[in-house]
Amino acid sequence: MQHARASFGTLALLVALSGQCVAEVGGTWGLGIAANYELPVSKLNQWFPSGGPQLGGTLVHVINDSWTAEVEAHWAKYSGGDLEDRAFLWSVDGQKYKSPQASSSMSWATGVINWVRHFDQGGKKLQNGGGAPYALIGAGFFHYENDISGLVYPAQNATPLDTSKLLRPVSDVRTALGINMGLGVQYFASETMAIDIRGQYNMIFGTVRPLEAWGLQEVFPFQKLNVGVRLKLYFTG
Repeated sequence: MQHARASFGTLALLVALSGQCVAEVGGTWGLGIAANYELPVSKLNQWFPSGGPQLGGTLVHVINDSWTAEVEAHWAKYSGGDLEDRAFLWSVDGQKYKSPQASSSMSWATGVINWVRHFDQGGKKLQNGGGAPYALIGAGFFHYENDISGLVYPAQNATPLDTSKLLRPVSDVRTALGINMGLGVQYFASETMAIDIRGQYNMIFGTVRPLEAWGLQEVFPFQKLNVGVRLKLYFTG
């Protein structure tokens, strides 16, 4: 958690510096809420094929007709990982066994800064209304916790296998740097409200330990997609 606090402290400093730079432009500020669904891809998908919901908030600053800066914080959780249904091969009798008490989950706390490039003078739609597409790129810190418990100890020698003899619970808890890019469409319903539909790809330079007995490889880097909607309220002068 100390690393997480330090990371989010650094992010807050970047936000403050960013605010000082763009405030001279005299743009509009806004706040928003976000609801997304995350889908892990590549090796992370082997661990959590179904992903999970992501919720968050957004601080927005419109720089000009073409550019907007965003600061976002999100929380997400994946439950019911594929590990819960996987079996290991017990060398004593050559049979495969599942762990009846297996539990696998992963939670995320994220802080990122995005730079949004509007097309067709999308930022100007704040005054005129209507919608326009955009592209974005961003970076930030991703704090994650991968919790595993209830796995049967696979190195037993006595028969029959005792499924109540378990490995110690383990948690991979780290904070890692990540980058993201995405595409979306923002529709301004009025001078103070916009609906933003977005899809993003995220790459996070973190890792989790492998569980080879259950056929799960080490994951590096994490890759995931999220798709969702944002509701933004702007404060005009």
